[in-house]
Amino acid sequence: MENRTELIRLGEQLRRVREQQRLTVVDLAGRSNISPTRVAKLEAGLTDPRFDVLVALSDGLGVGLSALIPDDEEGQAS
Repeated sequence: MENRTELIRLGEQLRRVREQQRLTVVDLAGRSNISPTRVAKLEAGLTDPRFDVLVALSDGLGVGLSALIPDDEEGQAS
């Protein structure tokens, strides 16, 4: 991902899904085998995730990969 806005939207979606499951960053990190720092940076839109990291996060959350991808309309002005 190149666009900063896309990274922020992805991070917001990741946080939304995590919070819906009442998980902390540390909980998700443990389930995904990813450092808590990296999870926090992803949620803040500060780092571009690799595909394998997205897969690990979706596995850790028990959701499909598509659940972590924000809708196209979300965040766009009409």
